[in-house]
Amino acid sequence: MIISQVAKQRIPALDFATEKASSGRHGIHDYPAMLHYLVVRTLLNKYGGKKHILYDPFCGSGVSLCEGLRKGMVAFGTDINPLALLIASVRCSNNIKEVPLRKLMNEVKDVAPDIPEVKNIEYWFKDYVIEDLGRLRATIKKHSGEQYYELLLVAFSQTVRDVSNNRKGEFKRFRLSEDKLETFCPQVLAVFEKNLTSYIDKIIEDSIPEGRKYIFRSDVRKGIPFSKKVDMVITSPPYGDSRTTVAYGQFSSFSLDWLKGLNPFGDADLTLDTYSLGGKRVEYKVDFSKTLEKVYRKLARLNPKRANDVKAFYIDLFTACKNIVDTLNTKAIVCFVVGNRTVNNLQIPMDEIVKEIFECLGLSHKETLIREIYNKRMPLQNSPTNITGKKASTMKHEYIVVMEKRNSDKS
Repeated sequence: MIISQVAKQRIPALDFATEKASSGRHGIHDYPAMLHYLVVRTLLNKYGGKKHILYDPFCGSGVSLCEGLRKGMVAFGTDINPLALLIASVRCSNNIKEVPLRKLMNEVKDVAPDIPEVKNIEYWFKDYVIEDLGRLRATIKKHSGEQYYELLLVAFSQTVRDVSNNRKGEFKRFRLSEDKLETFCPQVLAVFEKNLTSYIDKIIEDSIPEGRKYIFRSDVRKGIPFSKKVDMVITSPPYGDSRTTVAYGQFSSFSLDWLKGLNPFGDADLTLDTYSLGGKRVEYKVDFSKTLEKVYRKLARLNPKRANDVKAFYIDLFTACKNIVDTLNTKAIVCFVVGNRTVNNLQIPMDEIVKEIFECLGLSHKETLIREIYNKRMPLQNSPTNITGKKASTMKHEYIVVMEKRNSDKS
């Protein structure tokens, strides 16, 4: 695919309207707001020819890492969500040899349930579901030393979501209505077996090379957990604070509850969203983006609280970007895939703000490519005014902001 070097342009070829973002091994476990793997592949083909080390600072479920490995690059990823890191690790691996499926399913029948402490567990899971999940958990623990252990955990995690009393297709916690609960009778072990078998098939059918990947649970605002300099960054950061955009913590919460003590990447709970970008109020001057200054002043006249929320998010993002820039080799390419959300009916031009952040940090803008969103798993509507019942459509386009580090010193 040839993309011309125009500063900002709409590229219909990047829409991939007929291609699911969850195709192949990218379909291992649900995860919201995933990068489209074909967008990543296009960027790697265009800019990654002589690049060797890829970094995704907000790696989520590992789309960029997986595609970097496919291209023969060394892949580094960081995220604060231990569930996302577990999914990313499995998607980027081929550890499926000799998964003893029949043995596992037989062991489940005879093991005593291991049920972790889960708040309001009987509200979110039926009694027999709790029992079956507990027996699955106990069985998986017995295989903790095996190379396929993480794969079992991911299949278990998806099963927890599938058999919970939460409304299907929701990111946040919304219990099924009473009439639907009456007829909702999931077969837990069958769901687990189906998920595990499906994931094994995806890994076999969508093969990738056995490459080097390094995945860290880390908050990029506090620094980068490795010293290697990187040649290329491809990432899609949050588009706003988790409370009012995609609530990754709520999405992950059921799985994180049931994975307590099992996940190699650690534990977390519903408070995870408060640790995301903009999760906590910070009071600093905004002096890195003129666009953000203008937006903040307009929004402050409409809703001072929401204006401060937006400011806090971008201050956190600036801190993260500053640390990311410190990892870059000369001539490194940075690709941020972002969306321009609406707050109080005011569109926040995140693409322009991100461009200005990186320019402030010494990078040069190469181009911004615009694609229409068709298959990204995101809420179709939000409440930009925070008025109950008043909805507005969320963003329909993504902006791929491409920057370059032209020299070794920040200007």
